[in-house]
Amino acid sequence: MSRLAAQKRISGWAVGALLLLSGLFWADCVFGPNTPLAAGFQAEMEPWASEADIPGTSRQWSPLLWDGVAQFYPWRLHAARALRDGELALWNRHQFCGYPFVGNAQSALFYPPNWLLALVDVRRGLGLLAALHYAVASLLTYLLARRIGLGDLPALFAGIAFAWGGFMVTWTELPTLMNAAAWLPGALLGVHLILERSRWGVLTLAGSLALTMLAGHLQIAAYVWLTAIAYMGARVAWALIRRQNTRWAELVGAIVIATLLCGAGALPALELGMNSTRGAGGPTEAGWRFHAQRALQPAELLALADPDAFGSPVDGNHELTRYGIPYSEHCGYVGLSTLVLALVGLASSRTRHWAFFAILALAALSVAMGGPLARWMYFGVPKLGQAGGFTRILSVFTFAAAMAGAAGLDGLRRWMASHLVEATRWRPVGELFALGMAIVLAGELIPWAYEFLPRSNREHVYPLTPAIERLLEADGRVLAVTPREEWTMAQTPSAVLPPNSATVYGYDSIAGYDSLFPRNYRTFLSAAEGTDPAPLVNGNMLLPEQATGPAQAVMGVSRALSMKPREDSEGAALLGRHGGASLYGISPVVSRAFIAPEWLRALDGGALPPSEEIVEAIEPCEWHEDGNGIRAVELPGKWSGSVLVLVETFYPGWNAYVDGGSREVSSSIGAFCGVSIRDGDNEVRLVFEPVSVRFGIFLSLVGLGTLAGLCVAGRTGRDNIE
Repeated sequence: MSRLAAQKRISGWAVGALLLLSGLFWADCVFGPNTPLAAGFQAEMEPWASEADIPGTSRQWSPLLWDGVAQFYPWRLHAARALRDGELALWNRHQFCGYPFVGNAQSALFYPPNWLLALVDVRRGLGLLAALHYAVASLLTYLLARRIGLGDLPALFAGIAFAWGGFMVTWTELPTLMNAAAWLPGALLGVHLILERSRWGVLTLAGSLALTMLAGHLQIAAYVWLTAIAYMGARVAWALIRRQNTRWAELVGAIVIATLLCGAGALPALELGMNSTRGAGGPTEAGWRFHAQRALQPAELLALADPDAFGSPVDGNHELTRYGIPYSEHCGYVGLSTLVLALVGLASSRTRHWAFFAILALAALSVAMGGPLARWMYFGVPKLGQAGGFTRILSVFTFAAAMAGAAGLDGLRRWMASHLVEATRWRPVGELFALGMAIVLAGELIPWAYEFLPRSNREHVYPLTPAIERLLEADGRVLAVTPREEWTMAQTPSAVLPPNSATVYGYDSIAGYDSLFPRNYRTFLSAAEGTDPAPLVNGNMLLPEQATGPAQAVMGVSRALSMKPREDSEGAALLGRHGGASLYGISPVVSRAFIAPEWLRALDGGALPPSEEIVEAIEPCEWHEDGNGIRAVELPGKWSGSVLVLVETFYPGWNAYVDGGSREVSSSIGAFCGVSIRDGDNEVRLVFEPVSVRFGIFLSLVGLGTLAGLCVAGRTGRDNIE
């Protein structure tokens, strides 16, 4: 067998091993009855605690693992349902009186792997996507390691270390972070291929950068782009030193193409960012101090080798969770063997590749600890400081440490091959050592990863209960009352149907939970409640507690579910007890579409007259939903008002068509859609069609066409040369 054939055989075995490992690790979720969601936390919340047979959990409360159930499953389900109906889920009417779902980057509507969820049960699909991204992360890391000259087994080692390392594992149930990080090695591989004159270089770099952005977590995507640019700079500098072609035109061109490809997801996210509370203002010293206090502490470096050095949520004794710092935020575990080999690389490797990844690992660790580079990134990179804590750059650290460790292992393998063969007369001694270290690493990481990741039976995720069935009978919107002071970071909250349950079951709520939502709606709800409706520990969540009142009437609240008896029963009638929760009917209920006088249009949630006066002043209209983000309203034969109000959150992108003609949509009653009407008008259609989405899709298509043209041109050029 030729040397080339033997090399291909070994490479095929390594690739097959990584694919098999990913498949076996997730087999119970892909082929079995489970899903990667911590549904056990639901067993402690109403009405499931009283009415559903869900196994509880001894696992310590983790708000991040809970987010997989409370945010990402509802989001993926909403997007998949729309795709099955042949639509894009641009709008979500179930939360916040409606909000631009497409503007939530983590909805990841334009991320191609997520389209698979339209073809399977979403709960099974989450396991399938997890297996896919573990395979992508490990294979791209393996390919990068091989391309820069490492042997097959050290490259295999690198793939295992990154894909089953602390960041990928502990953020799996928040898939946008894990999905975005999975493309990091692909971006660096693309840079390398361009500099090595491969015709796949531009495709790999542009595709990886675009996919990491479209995956939905802009903070992790920013880290990937910054790392790729740093690697690009290091490689170009090396080429200049050696007086080689820097291929800067292809590198810059790939970044431009990637930017175009991101358009469909990035532009709506930027638009919502500018119209959200979180997007207002810029970095501040107070914000810097907040993040610095939550940075990785020197004592926690011990957890890089032992992830449970400060306790484990699996055992219910993770110490930092008690102080509001979830396990995932500070987990940079890559295995003791990886760290040792990375240090050994100082003597065994000493190549420019080992040096780059070792420096990159140290730089990422410095940022995670709130060092000077972290301060520069917080104040110097627009919006990055408002995206989340510094410790999420452990995504870069775990990858860099995996590569540095693999380089150290490769150096040892080569030393053994050149120095020990004569002494042992055993040629494969270096390869056997590398294989042994890969097995040791797998033994360190994979059992820990499997134990950490909660898996639940698919049937236990959002089961239907009698109380929920009665909520689904509601004519208007629903309020499930979870007291804001009950929501904490340290222990399971006493919650009633957490906000995004509405998206799962299909009823409409005035509450909601998302990292970005329209600022005007929060302002309206704050005025209605007389206080900020967000709990102190989580500004991304709106938990209104008042079910009655003029603002609630305007929003169309018709039923409420609460664990506590209502002290103020005005407008609320007890419909019955459901286990630990009371169900109330609310009156009067205002139609979601009505004709209002001009004076009412100008008021907001804090200045509205009593509900009875509102009911007398308006004229209800018949309305129905024609599709995602489309409302059709039939006007009565006669009316006395001057504006049609649709109680959906006003946001750029709503357009009105009155009897086929276009008409402007403006803000009414503080936060909702208003359309001026005139005598003779019969039907009004309101359609959510943002310019940001249309222009973003256009840019993405331009980028895709450019990339396809370059691939065809490259292939034609190659054929002509041959």
